[in-house]
Amino acid sequence: MKQELLNRVNKLRAKMQDHSLDSYIITSDEDIWYFTNITYMQQERPFILILTLDKNPIFVVPKLEEKHVKKGILDVDIITYWEYPSPQGTEWQNVLNEIVPKLGRIGIENNVKTEVFLNIESQELTPSNLVAEQRKIKSDYEIDKIRLSSKITDRAMMEIFKSIYKGASVLEPFTLSKNIQTDLIKNKQFDPLTTTLLTVVWPAPGSAMPHSVPNLGDKLGKGPNVGMSYYRINGYAAECERTLFLEQPGKDDVELFHHMMEARKKALSVLKDGIRAADVDSEARDYLSKNGLLSNLLHRTGHGVGLGNHEAPFLAEGSDEILKEGMVVTIEPGIYIEGIGGYRHSDTILITRDGYELLTKAPLDLEDVTIKSSNFAAKIKGSFIRKMLKIN
Repeated sequence: MKQELLNRVNKLRAKMQDHSLDSYIITSDEDIWYFTNITYMQQERPFILILTLDKNPIFVVPKLEEKHVKKGILDVDIITYWEYPSPQGTEWQNVLNEIVPKLGRIGIENNVKTEVFLNIESQELTPSNLVAEQRKIKSDYEIDKIRLSSKITDRAMMEIFKSIYKGASVLEPFTLSKNIQTDLIKNKQFDPLTTTLLTVVWPAPGSAMPHSVPNLGDKLGKGPNVGMSYYRINGYAAECERTLFLEQPGKDDVELFHHMMEARKKALSVLKDGIRAADVDSEARDYLSKNGLLSNLLHRTGHGVGLGNHEAPFLAEGSDEILKEGMVVTIEPGIYIEGIGGYRHSDTILITRDGYELLTKAPLDLEDVTIKSSNFAAKIKGSFIRKMLKIN
């Protein structure tokens, strides 16, 4: 782990030299974790990591976190401020601005909060995206971690397959992450600050609104229902989504499902190192357009996955990104029909030199995502859950 962090720091230092920067300020939780492996809960108190070309990183933190952040793997110089807010002269900006004159030409990651940016007193403060660019290409270490998260995300999707039934409440799939969390804790692989486990099923026809939030008491019907497992396990994310049917799908369902799968295949057919992200999106969009379904597409074809479930690169028509080997993305073109529902599969995918590798591997075909089992045990459990929580 220490060598991995050193590699990340040294890569950023090389880019700093390329851009004639003497130091670089990092403020977002994920970016700081990427370089230090230190977990904390920021809330309103700023945490500021400063990388220089040849000295230990400097970590400006609130006093109450001083002992906590000393658990880091890399050697860092910790400088504290009293509180937020503090009496004049002891605020975070006072402490930081005592350091700034020694930092030379400073770069700052452009996801910095406005409050922090406006309070740094420097003549040469250059907003940049060096960290975001570096994070796009995953190391072998990161890929191994994302593989593990993908494997567990697949397990969650299979739990959905085994646990839903016609008449199940939206609440019930939310409970499926409990066993996975328990296993992570038993295996001493659970960091509560860098782990989120979300397992859900959006019922038709509400699945036609991909970012809607159904009531917990809403019931799953014949479909198309959209099952989702969004996991971030000890800092590394993965996602898997499947369109699910609880009765034999009708003719219209079969046709729309087919078009969704074909749009997905079109996007995957060009996915590889060196391709434009916009061209991957165009493959899916052009297919749906030719089949009269472009107006039923609500979003881009995919997005990056890494420390976050959504990060760069973005597979969208407005992107000028060139995809590269080692990037991890999703492919998820969707078709949304108001009053009927949504049709969308999503997988976490590693881009390789000549193509791609599916990291999530839950069943895809229509026959496999049509739930034929009665899932009788799940019905009994669901009845108990609804009764206990007074959900009809």
